[in-house]
Amino acid sequence: MHGRRALRLAFALAAALLAGACGYRFVGPGAGLPDDVRTVYLERFLNQTRVTGLEHGVGLALRRELAGAERPRVVDRFEDADAVLSGVIRHYGSRNLSVDRADRVLQSEARLDAEVTLRRRSSREVLWPRQVVRLREVYEGARGAVVPGSGEFLRDAIDTGDVGRLSDAAIAESSRMAARERLLLRLARVIRQRMAEGF
Repeated sequence: MHGRRALRLAFALAAALLAGACGYRFVGPGAGLPDDVRTVYLERFLNQTRVTGLEHGVGLALRRELAGAERPRVVDRFEDADAVLSGVIRHYGSRNLSVDRADRVLQSEARLDAEVTLRRRSSREVLWPRQVVRLREVYEGARGAVVPGSGEFLRDAIDTGDVGRLSDAAIAESSRMAARERLLLRLARVIRQRMAEGF
């Protein structure tokens, strides 16, 4: 009897530890924010990279990710906000991960580093002291790396019939832009999750 109870307890403990390791937390919308913070104004992120338009892309991704959220609700006017979300894009770049015998790049990795701050609008009290987010995304660089039907292939929306007609440079550019879009969406998702979880 005691053996079965100990076994059940061990299973329950293991399940709890696994859930914690996977990062699952059961919280309601905006649970990580103070009770009086119900609306947020999105300041344009400062782009410290040489890649133009990243700050615009982050803004669009954040609006899309927070659209329809009861809390915090995005407002268009600074004076209507309880809190202000601002950030700095510190780095955006890529590096080659693998090449073939002809020195064609098969896979590359894009990297995005950003810092995000949330503060009260009225008092400027800092609610998030400089949250650092570092994200990576691997993408295909040449025809030999693109596998029709793969998740990456479908996700990047390269038509199967187009692969044979596109040059390696065109495939690499399409993959690069898709990876950039995914990184911006992931950044917005991380910010929304941190708002919900309060860290």
